Amino acid sequence: MLEISRRLFIENGFHGTGVAQIASASGVKVGQIYRDFASKEDIVAAIAARDLSRFLDEAALDHAIRVGDIAGIRAWILTFVSYSDDFEGYRLMPEIMAESARNPRIAAVLATLSDQIQNTLLTALAACAPGDRYATARADLADLINTLGGGLCQWIVVTAQQGRDFRRLCAQLSTIIERELDALIARTKERSPFHVISSTETPPSPA
Repeated sequence: MLEISRRLFIENGFHGTGVAQIASASGVKVGQIYRDFASKEDIVAAIAARDLSRFLDEAALDHAIRVGDIAGIRAWILTFVSYSDDFEGYRLMPEIMAESARNPRIAAVLATLSDQIQNTLLTALAACAPGDRYATARADLADLINTLGGGLCQWIVVTAQQGRDFRRLCAQLSTIIERELDALIARTKERSPFHVISSTETPPSPA
């Protein structure tokens, strides 16, 4: 039922899709739908949560962090600006964002999703660039990644309708994120108070 609801929301928009229409297309009685979901907004929330769970793949990220697979963590971060074969998912997100401006309940759903994305991104970035002193830098980079990913989502929909290739832009955005991530990681590797000077290094001048 969720998959059919998802398709109808994408094709007709939220206002153009009613519970009776979902029931007819899915073969599930209206009463049963309302037993499972208190409102149409709850259906939207369930679809969005399911799609986000698939996209974030937190199990893969947790494994990469647990085994210290920095390359795997970087690859996970870059999925935010990588093309997915789920083109319908790109069409759904702008619908949710547009509806959130009119519907406080959808706005609350979007806020919850945004918080989950941000927190998971911060977890990934902390594994690459640990340390409390870099918390602000990690938050700034997470905001950048979130912004680029959200913009890319809408750009893909527009360019696909125009028959244009959007994969080159994905590569360019990946380059931007990798550059910023490398810069953040480099900062964490700068000489710390506990850094041991090797025989090939010049000791710092006294202040």
